[in-house]
Amino acid sequence: MREHILETASGLFYREGLRSVGIDRIIADAGIAKATLYRHFSTKEQLIVAYLKSRHDLTLIAMREAIRKAGVDPVKRVCSLYDWLYTKADAEFRGCAFLLAVAEHGDSDVIREVVREHKDAVRLMFASALEGVRKSVVQDLVEQLALLYDGALATIMVRHRPDAARLARKSACLLMDVYLAVPKRTSAAKDKKV
Repeated sequence: MREHILETASGLFYREGLRSVGIDRIIADAGIAKATLYRHFSTKEQLIVAYLKSRHDLTLIAMREAIRKAGVDPVKRVCSLYDWLYTKADAEFRGCAFLLAVAEHGDSDVIREVVREHKDAVRLMFASALEGVRKSVVQDLVEQLALLYDGALATIMVRHRPDAARLARKSACLLMDVYLAVPKRTSAAKDKKV
């Protein structure tokens, strides 16, 4: 029953917004009694947190799978995350559920914490994609790749332009070219060795 309630609420929350969907609507759409809902979720905030945690888990599973399918090349692994975002941004995509949650419930410390945890996990996903890359470049690069990813999410949400994920991918490739380039020795350095 808990999963049924969560699935019903999740669809409504994502399609219509957290504030606009009331408990009575969730109860009606789920076909349950009010007592049943409150047995599983004592507050609407608890239900919202469960919804966000569920989306968090599903998102990370999909991102890990995209990285796995990309193989061992860090550039391909990173690019796979933007490719995945592009395929996810279909006609029903309203944007990042976590950014939407903060926009609607930024005053809730609990919801903000779940969103922060998700965004931290996405950054770690980029770090995972960069496995094998020199540690000296990974931290800055990860932060920048995550910013590009969030920027693509925001653009898709505001402008309804899925191609923002492809533009972010292009930018990420250029950024990785700079960070991952092997420094070339100058001819003066070669001359000293001779």
